[in-house]
Amino acid sequence: MKFEKLVEKFSEAPFFELEEIREISTDSGSQLNNQLSQWTKQDKILRLRRRKYLLGSQYRKFTPSNYYISNYLYRPSYVSLETALQYYDLIPEAVATVHSVTPKHGREWQNDLGRFVYRSVKRDRFWGYREDRLDSIPSQNRFFIARPEKAILDLIYLNNGEWTKARLREARFQSLEILDYEILQKFANKFDSPRVERATKRFVEVYKKE
Repeated sequence: MKFEKLVEKFSEAPFFELEEIREISTDSGSQLNNQLSQWTKQDKILRLRRRKYLLGSQYRKFTPSNYYISNYLYRPSYVSLETALQYYDLIPEAVATVHSVTPKHGREWQNDLGRFVYRSVKRDRFWGYREDRLDSIPSQNRFFIARPEKAILDLIYLNNGEWTKARLREARFQSLEILDYEILQKFANKFDSPRVERATKRFVEVYKKE
C-alpha cells in the first residue's frame, strides 16, 4: 500500500487502527506490518500502542489533545487525578503524565506523545465525569474528564493512607471557588468509603473558608 493512500484516508482522523488499515490495503499481513514498521521509523506515523496509530504531524490536518488520546488508548476511561486537577487549575504543579481512571485493569503506555497512566476503580465508582473539549481543537476532539469534585475524590481514594488536614494542606489545592461543596459531599457519600468521607470532611474544614 502506498503511504499517500493512508494519508488520504486518515489525514482528518485523530487516529486509526490496524483493522482500518487492512480494510484499504491489498497487501499481505507481513507486508503491511513491514510497511507500518518502516513508516514508524521514518516518523510518518506514530505508534500509540499495539495496533493503534496516528499520522505524523506533517501529514495530519489537526493534532488531537492528549486528553482525547488518553480516552482512545484505553476504553472506557476518563481523565482524572492530578491531570484533571491541573486542567481545572486546582493544583499549582504542572503535570506531564496523563492520569486517567478506568473500571478495567490498571495500565500504562509511553509513546511519542507522552506517558499515559490508568488507575483502576470498581465499576460502581466509575462515574462523576463529563464530556469537554479544548476551544482550539476541532469539535470532534472531545474527551471525558472528571468533574472537579470527582477528581479530588479520585485522588483521595486512589492514594493510600489517611488524608489528614496536614496532608490536605500539603496538596496545595487552589482556585476552589469552582467547587460545588454540595456535590463534593454527595459524591463522597456515593463512594461508600469511610476513609473518603473522613477526608472530605477535613477538606471542607481546611479549604471551604478560603
